[in-house]
Amino acid sequence: MAARFLEDYLSLNPWRKQIILSNYYDREMIISFVAVDHFGRLPKRYTPNYFSIEDIVLQDVRVSCKFEVSVPKLGMLDQSADDQDLKQGSKVELPFWMVPTLHAKKVITFEIPRHYKVNYRQILQADSIVVDLHKWGPYFYDLGHHVANLDLKDSIDIKKSLVQTLLNRLRHIMDMSQHSTHHETVHLIANLDELERKLFAVGQLSYRSYKEWVRRESSKINTAALVASHRKRKFAEVTV
Repeated sequence: MAARFLEDYLSLNPWRKQIILSNYYDREMIISFVAVDHFGRLPKRYTPNYFSIEDIVLQDVRVSCKFEVSVPKLGMLDQSADDQDLKQGSKVELPFWMVPTLHAKKVITFEIPRHYKVNYRQILQADSIVVDLHKWGPYFYDLGHHVANLDLKDSIDIKKSLVQTLLNRLRHIMDMSQHSTHHETVHLIANLDELERKLFAVGQLSYRSYKEWVRRESSKINTAALVASHRKRKFAEVTV
């Protein structure tokens, strides 16, 4: 899980942090590396999951598609056509969850969502930290993961862009999660996608745990509530 990865990340020395990130990038792993558990398995959200609310929401984005074959009885999908059948060459917008199957069967060709096109990848390459990624898409990384898995000519470039974007922004997110004021935190969170917001929360939690450990608060031995209650009851019986 992302929490486990970042707990380990935050507990290491700075020079070891860089080694970890470099090793992941050198292996050209896709964005999913931030969410593997300690067995190296991906959570269900990164694979088609019928019961995942997040997966349903992120794949509901509309994609411009062109039908390469005629499809009977689906003319209602094309608002500009009066025919009952959907003619070859018709252009319609479909939810992304329909695209993988239709694309694999050569029924449609489609335009990748604009924020994953080359001009937007160049913006991220120039300075990804200043980009309002939540405005680009609240599930930017997750949707990009699905897009890149469709075996497109840009798939490798999209994967590399996602990885490099997260690496560049992750350092800033971790720094801000530990040293930002309340006003800065509100402004930063507004610009993060949902995955980054979870990483930010993990960074804050890890830093608070670290501060408690430094103050020895986490190692204090306190009387259990049950024992304390038993002592009070016993004392009351004695006084009576």
